Amino acid sequence: MKKLNSLTILLIVTAIMVALMLMTIQRPSSNSDDEGLLFPELKSQLSNIDTIHIKSNQDDFTLIKSGEDWLIKERWNFPADFNLVKRALIDLSDAKILERKTAKAEQYPILGVEGTDDGGQSIQLTLSNGDEQFAGFILGRERELGQTGGARQFYVRRVAEKESWLAEGYLNLTPLMLNWIDSEVINIARERIVQVNIIQPNGQRVTLINLGKKDKFGTPTEREKTVYKYDLLGYDIAGTLFQLRMEDVQPRDEFSRDGAEVVKAEFITFDGLKMVVSTSFDNDKGLYNSTFKAEQYNSALPRVPNDIQASGMLKTAEQVEQEVLALNKELSPWVYRFGGFIGTNLMRARADVVTEIEKVIPMPVDMTGGFGS
Repeated sequence: MKKLNSLTILLIVTAIMVALMLMTIQRPSSNSDDEGLLFPELKSQLSNIDTIHIKSNQDDFTLIKSGEDWLIKERWNFPADFNLVKRALIDLSDAKILERKTAKAEQYPILGVEGTDDGGQSIQLTLSNGDEQFAGFILGRERELGQTGGARQFYVRRVAEKESWLAEGYLNLTPLMLNWIDSEVINIARERIVQVNIIQPNGQRVTLINLGKKDKFGTPTEREKTVYKYDLLGYDIAGTLFQLRMEDVQPRDEFSRDGAEVVKAEFITFDGLKMVVSTSFDNDKGLYNSTFKAEQYNSALPRVPNDIQASGMLKTAEQVEQEVLALNKELSPWVYRFGGFIGTNLMRARADVVTEIEKVIPMPVDMTGGFGS
């Protein structure tokens, strides 16, 4: 056997030392008084929290409470996902301490609780009201349990404390600001849609209409014989505004399309709402930019099919009037960015929606073998 060189021996010794250190840190503590909530008083303080600060090596941002809403300070005070914030606060208040771990700073990186400075991989979160801080902690690595559901285990360290802990809970905190945005732009059920017009800059358009039955759409000329580029394309286009979610957002008064061509998509409902979505493509970012405008549609509308009438989704004229006001107030200040599937459907030309079938009169088969035979 060849002799091991000094570098190989050093690597082996180092690996053994790291393994022993990791085993020591992760070894269960025998102190029974370590168990309990990570923040025992937090549950009673949740209603007083008005600021959440999240910092990592990927992002640094603040969620602020305004009335009953949560806003993202560094994103023009755009609304945060209320349910996501609520869930995070409740989960943090329920987090339990399982075991005491190390208080040695040199061992923090092994557990991922070294903090966010100097390239640390941790997530640091603080909860406060003004200058009063209710909770602050550093979320480190997850302890692998080999399970697919249920509570998970993480290494954590409370801010301003040396001691680190193994904690259990649903601490699914994303470090990226965009993941906290309330990404739902609008929610108009497909059942309400009676007509969609997609109008190109040169005036050419493609129109889809409801065919008198729930979820059935075709062109006014081909109707049930409409041949789409793929089977569910009409269904997909008509449902574009159902639970529509964005990739990002920007204030309208800070936005420029830089000369990009704009395609307008009009979505008209059985109960008289008209949504106009103006979309252009950003070549540099590979995203689609859209603005929204709500109007009342006063032209004649077709009879509402029985199955759609029975759905209970249609609104009265007064409700639509209020809906228009609410939608314009919420949507008009912003430009919304969408990915390829949504953006493409908002800008499709007729040739990208339907396959034209040539109307050629078939000639009879020549049974004589040709002229003059």
